Order: sequence, then structure tokens, then C-alpha cells
Amino acid sequence: MPKKIELLAPAGNMDSLKAAAAAGCNAVYLGLSTFSARAFAGNFSRDEFREAISYCHIRGIKVYVTLNTLLFEEELENAVKEAAFLYENHADAVLVQDLGLFLRLRAEFPDLAVHCSTQMHIHNRDGALFMHNHGASRVVLARETPLELVKEISGLGVETEIFAYGALCISYSGQCLMSAALKNRSGNRGMCAQYCRMKYRTDKDQPYSYLLSPKDLNVIDHIPEIIEAGVSSLKIEGRMKRPEYVYLAVKTFREAIDAYYEGREYVVSRQRQKELLLMFNRGFTEGHLFHASVSERMNHHRPNHQGITIGTVKAVKGDTVIVRLTDTLYQHDGLRILADEDIGLTADRILVNRKPVKRADAGMEVQLSYPAGTRPRPGQKLQKTTDAALIRTIQEEIAVQRQTVPVTIRCTARTGSPLCITAEDEDGHTAYAESDLPCEAARTHSLSHERLRELLSRTDKLPYRIDAFEADTDDIFLPVSVINETRRKVFAELNDIRTVIPRTGRKEYIPAVVEKELPPYRMIIDHGAKPVIVLPEEMNITEHLPVTAENGYAEELLADNVIREIGALSHPLRNAVCGMTFNVTNSYAAEFLLKREGVCGVIVSSELNDRSLQALLNGWYKRHTAEPALFRLTYGRRTLMYIKNGFMQGNPSQLEDLHHERFPVIIRNGCTEILENHPVCEKNTLVYGKYLIMSLELNSEQKEIQEGSYEEIFN
Repeated sequence: MPKKIELLAPAGNMDSLKAAAAAGCNAVYLGLSTFSARAFAGNFSRDEFREAISYCHIRGIKVYVTLNTLLFEEELENAVKEAAFLYENHADAVLVQDLGLFLRLRAEFPDLAVHCSTQMHIHNRDGALFMHNHGASRVVLARETPLELVKEISGLGVETEIFAYGALCISYSGQCLMSAALKNRSGNRGMCAQYCRMKYRTDKDQPYSYLLSPKDLNVIDHIPEIIEAGVSSLKIEGRMKRPEYVYLAVKTFREAIDAYYEGREYVVSRQRQKELLLMFNRGFTEGHLFHASVSERMNHHRPNHQGITIGTVKAVKGDTVIVRLTDTLYQHDGLRILADEDIGLTADRILVNRKPVKRADAGMEVQLSYPAGTRPRPGQKLQKTTDAALIRTIQEEIAVQRQTVPVTIRCTARTGSPLCITAEDEDGHTAYAESDLPCEAARTHSLSHERLRELLSRTDKLPYRIDAFEADTDDIFLPVSVINETRRKVFAELNDIRTVIPRTGRKEYIPAVVEKELPPYRMIIDHGAKPVIVLPEEMNITEHLPVTAENGYAEELLADNVIREIGALSHPLRNAVCGMTFNVTNSYAAEFLLKREGVCGVIVSSELNDRSLQALLNGWYKRHTAEPALFRLTYGRRTLMYIKNGFMQGNPSQLEDLHHERFPVIIRNGCTEILENHPVCEKNTLVYGKYLIMSLELNSEQKEIQEGSYEEIFN
């Protein structure tokens, strides 16, 4: 029988983890305080992580840990040490973006499951199969991957994970440089400044709006199709969200998944739909997974939580508004009046007919205070963004102790011998404990079978459910305190057994031998349509290979070209340079690529400064003697975002932000690209070659830039 789909929940902190467990998740993903792509989530200390492992494993829940940021050379050893801690403390898997860290983990921890993060930008069958064949236990596919392709990849024997609910990125993950370029906050390093949630316009005659802000993903109505596509894990986004959000989302998907396996149809009730909207929503979309159109995917009006409409402003009196309600309002609800600049308020005091109330229902008119300095207007909508009563209800549900792990108890009680208890769980784990005192022959009242069963079925708030009880006893007596202590010992041992993952031990890392001749050219020029490798004489590239190659490549051999995504590595290569989109930031990532047959060079990440690039080279020469064929961007506009199927109706030629910076927009290989507002201009005194992008420059400008770069190499 095929393995059931996993329901994977976010855990930004211990409260959210417990909420996810209470709602019925099969696994959680969380981050420690370093190397996590959600640097601003609560995250876990090492002590908290140990607690999380114990809490989850006892309940049969797996724990995956995010080490999914790009790593500079000086950080990589610490990331490996972090992985060693996770390995020794029984993490079920780690999620990785960085190819260098992937290389090290597969070599040093062969029995630690490594999942390729969505930040690794795997979006086609070639990329998924390549990483699977090189030791990835699972691939988290790009959010842009349609279900038909997900099904094809899953059918290859690759374990696949897809997002099912929560926030979406407008750009392919791992390929967004906007935050790094404009604010020096790298999205690839967990510090995204969310430029997609800011205002832009396409020309000066248009108003500013949230042109790059997508709705939130919600595919709850497609659970049967997703399961039948062979998906291994269904992921809910939200490590930055509150525990109540996590609980409600997980509970809803748990109900839908269980209904499928029980042969029942599942329809989200209107009440649950309303509750989900109240928890958090920017509007919902089924995303690229189900071919949503631009209008179905995007919310150009607001980038934040919308809540639900519960009334309309009828009048403004002094520092209060009169609102006619269309839904229930509770004291302490969070509210927002929709205006050009939305007005946030809290229903701390609700007046109905000038009398304070704790609740008001649809049809009533209520009086609410609004913040000083704001100007609400009649006709504006009142949104509820936090429902105080719903929050209280969910908190009460989370607090309920759940006994979910079936256990069989067997005991033997013989006169003159200790009470012996065995506890066996559904996975075959067996714990054993003996009483410190021997059983005595009963003098007046013997210990009945029913009494012994009652005492040994107490689970002390642990998640164990005693499904079967077997006892072989004489006519004996034993103090209840001794029986209780023996029961606690057997459950403590069962806890320990369930927590631990047996490991084979860490292995030594042995560097690959990379002894390749340096390519004859020192400069690669990207003219947008056709990159050209230059020096000593021009070598024309026949095709500008895509960064997003969902359908793969027409040719089997990829030759004399810059390859731009992992899927290309599964093809035979000749004179191939790995492009900047591979996000190489350390010497191990460079080694991972340069050791490939047919790869003759690597363009390093533009996120490296001189110091980090020098550290990369120092790290390389500690393990290798030959100079690496590395290239560095020295001139050009980078692509800040790669967007599938655009972000608005029509094809704008530019975006302008609130600071009047203009970003060119082009369509290439069927993908919308937002280019940098100003070209990068860097010296290259460190690595072998230069990479130049000349996408918008005039021919005369291109010639001047090229000649200047040529001269710099030899002077």
C-alpha cells in the first residue's frame, strides 16, 4: 500500500510546534538561531530544540530543520557543526539550499536525510532527478511547478514536497536578489526585506499600487488530486505566524487528508472558511500549481492581512466612528478601516446606544474609538483582522491533552519477584521496567486484574493510549506508590526509545580532485539574447539557456554555453560555465560544480564582496592546488526577480518605486524578469575571469565597456 501523504507544519517557536502537534501534523519544520531562511522567526535555541525533538518524537512526529541559507566560506564550518549537533540530537532531516553544505553533509553524515529546499530552485524533472541521484532524500519543488509536472517528478521515485497553504513569493525562490541589491538584506540568507510587498507603478501617469504582491496559497479543495499525483509531503507555510494560525490551518488539512483516505468527500464549511480568513489572508489563490491566472494570483490592493468585512462606517463623531455591523464583533477584536492609508484599531470599548457591551451582532450600530491623527470617512469598510473569541477557542483546543499513540501493556507479578512491565508501541518499540520491591503474597486484599489495569493505564499526560492490556499475576500485594513508580519508569524508557534515531556515525570528508585546465577565455559577455565567451577570439553561444527551464532542453548535449539551473547538470556537458544563478558563495559549492564532467568554469554569486570572495579562494587553496576557473560579475544589470507568467495584465517595460527608481522589465524564455535599476560596476582582481551583462546598453557603449574590461585583464 502506498505511503500516506505527510502533513508538514511550520514551527516558529515551541508554542506553534505544540499547536501543530495538537492539530494532527505528521512532521514540523523549524529553524535554529543560525542559517535559517526565516531569520526573523522566533526559532529555537539548542535546549529548545532538544525539547522539541523529545516532544515530537514521542508523539510520532518528525522534525526537519532548516539550514537553508547561502553560506559564505567563513560560515560553512559552523553550519557543518550545527548539522553535527542536529545529527547527534536526532533531527529527522535538514533542509539545505547551499550546494557546498549539501556536498559536505552527504559526505560526512550519510544516514542524515537531506532535503533540497525550495531555495535551491528545483523546478523540473532533470533537477529533481539530479539531486536525488546525488543523495537528496527529498526535493521541495518550486511553488511555480504545476501539478502535472509534480506528478511526473513524483513518478520518477523522487520524494516530493509541495507548498499547499500560506504566503507566496512572486519570484522563483533562490533567484530573488531585490532585497540584497537594494537594501543589502539577502533573501538567500534569511533577511528578505519583502520588496514584493511595496508599492510600484508602471509609468508616471499611473497611481502606485502593490503590483508585485501575490495572494496567499490555498489548495484545500484539491487534496484528492494532490495525493493521487504521488506527492510525499504537503507543506503549510508560516514560521512567522501565531500558534492559532498554525493550529487552524493544520487542522483543516488534517480533516481533508483523513477524509480522502477514509473514502469521504471533504468540503470546507463556511464557518471554517471564515475562520481561515480571519487568521490571515491576502486573498487566496490556487497558484501556479493549478494554473491560476494573473488576476487570480495577485492582490494589487493590499499586501497585508485582509481579515473579513464586518460593517460599514456610517458616521464620524469626534474621535469615534459609528459602524453598522454585518457580522459579530467582540470586545478586543482587531479591526481595520479600509482607506487610502488603512486605519488600525482595537475594539477595546464597544458602545451600543451609548452603553458598553462585550459583543455586538449583525444589524447593530456600534460606536468605536479610532486613533488620533487618522481620518475615517462614511462609506468605508470595517474589517475584522483578529477575532478574540476565536483565538480563545483555539487556545483551549490546543491545551487539550491528546492520547494518540497506541500502546500495549504486558505485566507479570509473581510472589517474591519484582513487578515486570513491558510497553510496546505501534512501531514495535519495546520498553521494560521492574519494580524496586518484590511482590508480596496477599494477606487480606490482593491486587485485582482490574485494579492493576487501571493503575498501569494512567499515562501521566503523555500521548500514549493503552489499547491492549495483558497480565499474568499471582495473588499478590504491592504498594500503589511502587506500581506507579514502575509505570513511570517504563514510560520514561519508551519516551527515550521513541526519541532516539540510531546513527552510524560521522564520516571524514575527502575533497574531490579538481585538476582541470583553465579555459582559454577570461571574459564572458551576456548580451541578453546570446552570451558570448571572449578571448582570445570570440566564441558565439548558440542559445541563451533559461534560468527557469520547466520543460527541460531540446538538445541532449549542452555545449559552449552558460548553464543556469541544476537540471542542466543532468545532461552531457561540454565547455559549460555554471551561471551566477547557481548561487555559489563558498569553495565547496564551487567544488561541487567544477568536479562535473564538462563544467569548465563557475560564475560566483554577486552577493560576495571582496572579503568573502578572498575567503572562498583561501578555502579552495587549502584543499586544491590548481587555480579554480571562477568568473565574477564586473559590469551589468542583474535580474532581481524571475516571475512566471507575469505579475499584471499587459507587458510593462518598467517598474518605478516610491523613490522614483526605475527597474526595466523584460520577457525572456517565457519568463518575466525585473532588472536592476543601475548596472553593477566592480573591479576583478581576485578570480580568473570576468562576467559582463550588457542587456540595455547601446552598441557604442558595449564596445567601450568590453574594450575597457579587455585591457584591465592584461594590465
